[in-house]
Amino acid sequence: MDVRVASMRRHRGFALAVVLVVVRAASFAQQASAPTAGTAEVEAGRKLYVNACQRCHGIDLVTNGIGFDLRTFPQSDKKRFVRSVTDGIRAMPAWGTTLKPEQLDLLWAYVGAVNGWESASVQR
Repeated sequence: MDVRVASMRRHRGFALAVVLVVVRAASFAQQASAPTAGTAEVEAGRKLYVNACQRCHGIDLVTNGIGFDLRTFPQSDKKRFVRSVTDGIRAMPAWGTTLKPEQLDLLWAYVGAVNGWESASVQR
């Protein structure tokens, strides 16, 4: 009987260790995929997004069904992004008189960071 108890304890200890490793790995993966808001430009872009864009495009780009799903915006099409924000498109109002080009760059950096683009920094 003691052998069975010892064996069960070992298996339970092993199972606990496996669970801890899996939980830690999942936590690390979640941190790795989170927006890299460490840079000042991305944080500034996030603040602009929250104030100007979030009500239609959703929290962290997760659309609430009103605005375009920015998680699908192609990294290679910054010109389209700037044109759409500046001039408006379909139901989206034009922000060209409200947002400066530098602010559009910050928004682009935030969109890129949330989407996990390699180069989410400000580029003109």
